[in-house]
Amino acid sequence: MKFTYKELLLILLLLAIPVGGYFWVFKPAESGMKTTKKELEMKSQKLADLHKALDGIKDLGAEVDKLSQAVEFFESKLPARHEIHKVLEQVTMIADDHRLETRLFKTLKPQPFNKYSEQPIEMEVYGEFDSFYQFLLDVEKLPRLTKITKMSLEKDKDKEGVTNAKFTLSIFFDHKNSKNS
Repeated sequence: MKFTYKELLLILLLLAIPVGGYFWVFKPAESGMKTTKKELEMKSQKLADLHKALDGIKDLGAEVDKLSQAVEFFESKLPARHEIHKVLEQVTMIADDHRLETRLFKTLKPQPFNKYSEQPIEMEVYGEFDSFYQFLLDVEKLPRLTKITKMSLEKDKDKEGVTNAKFTLSIFFDHKNSKNS
């Protein structure tokens, strides 16, 4: 059996249609399906992460309430600006009660923050070390927020157990003037 030129061309054309269909139809469709599958897997992972995050948020309201109560507690420890002299009097009385000689008492420039300010006070006291230690413990027990930021101690060379203490005491206070303590 002999094929003519036209028949041979027809057979080649019939064979070229499936091969061309593979390269121009099926292969691009397969590539698109792989891309779509990867996107779907990424979105599924994001959805799983979102569900995991939502599980942690369920008791977020209770956590916010706890934090609000903590903020209220600390704000209650802040004296109003016009009441800061009372805290300073208490610190001075504590020093006197422990028989410490106050050599320096200098208020520095207040440092404002968002809802409160910090009033640093440079102090220098002289006396028995044990009395100074008790002074620090009593200042720590004050109902107001205080913090000692810098401190240096020098032993008196002439007297045993006597020290000169230089420190910066910070007292935090509320910006509002009408706050009751």
